[in-house]
Amino acid sequence: MFAFALLLAAALPATAPAPVKPGRFVTFGDWAVACDNAKRCALTTLDPEDGAPPSEVFTVMREAGPDGRWKMWLTARTDEDPFAVQIGGVQIGGPFRATPDGATIEGATARAIAAALAAARRIAVVDGTGRDLARISTDGLDEALRYVDDVQGRAGTVTAASVRGRKSASAVPPAPVLPIVTVARPTGHAPTLTSARIKVLQRRAKCPVTHGLAKAQIHSLDRTRNVALVPCRAGGDNPTQAVFLIDSKGKARPALFDSVPGLNWSRIPRLSNGSYANGSLYSYVRKAHDGDCGVSQHYLWDGGMFRLIEQAQMDVCRGNESFLNTWRVRLQSK
Repeated sequence: MFAFALLLAAALPATAPAPVKPGRFVTFGDWAVACDNAKRCALTTLDPEDGAPPSEVFTVMREAGPDGRWKMWLTARTDEDPFAVQIGGVQIGGPFRATPDGATIEGATARAIAAALAAARRIAVVDGTGRDLARISTDGLDEALRYVDDVQGRAGTVTAASVRGRKSASAVPPAPVLPIVTVARPTGHAPTLTSARIKVLQRRAKCPVTHGLAKAQIHSLDRTRNVALVPCRAGGDNPTQAVFLIDSKGKARPALFDSVPGLNWSRIPRLSNGSYANGSLYSYVRKAHDGDCGVSQHYLWDGGMFRLIEQAQMDVCRGNESFLNTWRVRLQSK
């Protein structure tokens, strides 16, 4: 599963929690597009509705702002090495060396490929002799590029990918500032959850199944608070865990989140396919059994609640496991 990296920042002033508003995920033909809360946009190929799937996944990312840096990933499903990108019969850059993850394309080569994408009628991945290894669909590509131009406010400027004009790069608005989340390092030692206590918590969360589930977990957050993950539903693609905060006196209350994790819940938050590690909670809603679509969320403890620091998703189940970011933050430590 591919997810673009978080930006980490140190020594930044703390701010009140910002409303969590992930960016939109949309599709155009054989392309999916998502722009996050800082208007960094990524578009990636989808398997066609009809016909055989391609042997490559092509993902294109563009930063917001006047510079609008490009970065691309070509995920090779072929053992051919080297390989290159050919647009309209013309090879642009390369050849690229194959790795298990394909190839990353940046700098001048990425800019040259981007400049040719809007007018592309034929995109191919070729070997060293120019023989086709795979075709990349152009169905919906121009519309996807137009959408990115619109979101980033660059339509009609010299920086636009599709709707180019005469306006200078200075007419493009700067990228929005990412929200800052101050995170707390977990300390202390977690108590033990007895079987009787687990059953009480399951009843409180109205868990439909209380037997045949994975073991409950409890982890210390600080000297007075612990987080408990109580198995709540088994089976299917999305087993869930109810999330409680338990204080040093054993009193339990629903954990606080700044954004709903997993599937919808009413009183007690639930993770889907949840896990915990070093102050982080992870939730992954799987929309299909083969895992090529869904929503992945990563939360960190800030000393009072769990804050969403990254969300990545693939809303359509069409053979691409390259989840696209729709929310990210900057981090600082307490």
